[in-house]
Amino acid sequence: MTDENSNFGERLLFARESRGLSQTDLARLTGLQPAAIGHFERDRRKPSFANVRALAKALSVSSDYLLGRSDTMQGATTAFRGEEHLTRHDREFIQMMIDQMGEKKRVDRE
Repeated sequence: MTDENSNFGERLLFARESRGLSQTDLARLTGLQPAAIGHFERDRRKPSFANVRALAKALSVSSDYLLGRSDTMQGATTAFRGEEHLTRHDREFIQMMIDQMGEKKRVDRE
């Protein structure tokens, strides 16, 4: 989901610490495991689209900031325009499509 040069982990760590949250606090706010937060911060794992959105929302930062597309933490936390009007099922379906497209690109490169 993230660009290899985006410094996602560094940005996530900075945003979390700027908000005075522990990894456990952030995990509780996002519904993720504390270990997952640690993996994201150390760039050991890349978050899904849904996880980027949840992290951005919990930290009150823009998804673009976390993804390295913006230098400021301010802005909308939605990952795409109109997302707030979709149901959870719709967002999960879109995430599935994104995952499938990513897998297809990976297979095409092999």
